[in-house]
Amino acid sequence: MGSHKSKESHRHMMSDCLSLKEQAADHLRTALNADDPDTKNFHIRSALQFEECIEATERTEHAQAD
Repeated sequence: MGSHKSKESHRHMMSDCLSLKEQAADHLRTALNADDPDTKNFHIRSALQFEECIEATERTEHAQAD
């Protein structure tokens, strides 16, 4: 039973990671299309924060696999 739960948790984390990647990409696209430097800055910083979340999720995922 614990195995099923860990597989379900793994699937949930992968789904979260994909969602985070999509959000990071959206922020980068918005930054590229923005004219205002403050808007560009905000969206670039947001994308970087999402990337940090993705890395943390992947580290947790690898740690659970070990």
